[in-house]
Amino acid sequence: MRVVQEAEEKSSWKALGAALVGAVFAGFGALLFALFDRGSTGLSKIVWEAAPWAVFLIMPGGLVLILWLRDRVFPWTDGTGIPQVIAVLQAGPGELRDRLLSGRIIVGKALLTGLGLFSFLSIGREGPSVQLGACFMHLVSKWTHFPRHLMERGLIMGGGAAGIAAAFNAPIAGIVFAFEEIGRRFDKENLGTIVRTVMVACIVCMAFLGNYFFYGRVDYDRLIPLEYLTPGPWVAVLVIGIVGGALGGLFAKVLLVVVPHVSRAIRKSFLSVALVIGLLCAGLAWFSGGTTLGTGYDQARSLILQDSPRYLATLPAEEVTAMEATRETIGPWYAFQRAAATMLVLLTGIPGGLFDPSFSVGAGLGQLTAEWFAWSGATVQGIILLWVVAYFSGVVQSPMTSFIIVIEMTGAVAFTLPLGVVAILAYEVSRRVCPVALYEALAQNFLRSGAEETPRRGSS
Repeated sequence: MRVVQEAEEKSSWKALGAALVGAVFAGFGALLFALFDRGSTGLSKIVWEAAPWAVFLIMPGGLVLILWLRDRVFPWTDGTGIPQVIAVLQAGPGELRDRLLSGRIIVGKALLTGLGLFSFLSIGREGPSVQLGACFMHLVSKWTHFPRHLMERGLIMGGGAAGIAAAFNAPIAGIVFAFEEIGRRFDKENLGTIVRTVMVACIVCMAFLGNYFFYGRVDYDRLIPLEYLTPGPWVAVLVIGIVGGALGGLFAKVLLVVVPHVSRAIRKSFLSVALVIGLLCAGLAWFSGGTTLGTGYDQARSLILQDSPRYLATLPAEEVTAMEATRETIGPWYAFQRAAATMLVLLTGIPGGLFDPSFSVGAGLGQLTAEWFAWSGATVQGIILLWVVAYFSGVVQSPMTSFIIVIEMTGAVAFTLPLGVVAILAYEVSRRVCPVALYEALAQNFLRSGAEETPRRGSS
């Protein structure tokens, strides 16, 4: 009996060690994408200032290369990554899981996402971070024996949660997203593993990037903004929740309707489709003055922080000047231009996420409509934060994640109640526009496509 107990304890320690190793690698995966993001953003500014016409070569050329590599060298790397993780959880252990969470996927997803960012395409990095985190946790599950509940769901959910959390330094949002979207139910028996994986991955990123707010800390330090003690701002919450949810739901609905047609076109002639979409993205960049290049992080940050002078005073003067210059380039049509650029790229099914671009669209909508809500008494910053949450909640239909992640990215604890209300309103409106949540629909499409048998090309 004692021998058996010692063997079980040894196996338990080995499992814990393997899980910690997987969490560390999940953190490094998110860190890699963060470095790609920073490098590509800096390069895009240099290129745009020196030779803006170059985007008509870089963006179509990059998209052609990514699609060719995806379909011929790294099959199964298509899509944002989140629907794929949802799909493997629903499919259970087997060939599909091993194929989508393999070492080859790690290399391909990292390489192709990096190429997408350095081609200045309007993609985020959280989806690939989720899939990489799930890949690492799945691979370490083969090193030793784990309890059944961890093998079936816990490790993969933990890896996916770590990808979101480490990408935005938002551990609570990562945990909530694992249950709300990836697992689509609360798994109490897996909670400890998910929390531990998230914390370790975030610590890895913090060791290199510091403990930071993704966009920067807003200046509110009261329990609730005083203007929200009057009715006016709550009317703004109601209107923004309804309109933002409808716009986000419409984006998701159009994407789901058009994706199959573009996928078929890519299978027939990927070169023509890649060139056309790449040139359209370059055209949007040209007419927007370069504001649709990249993830949209700089534009969203410059808009969100414009009413936070105390925080801005803590930044280097040149950084504040750069943010002001970025804000001045943002035109009234920016939100729609960014949404169009993001839609075009997502239709191709290349690796890349939609969180960053969606946050930027919401910020653009807030800047556009801030004057319209002046009567309400809400601040410009408050209006922008409400739009960011409302639009994003409408797109992904994950209301808890939507307002928690914005709070963690900005330190806007004072806005918890208004942001929570607008997220739920937007969710309720969005699911009437697009009855099936975007990631869930893409996961179901993936499973129905017969992915276990034949590698697919050009699907999300």
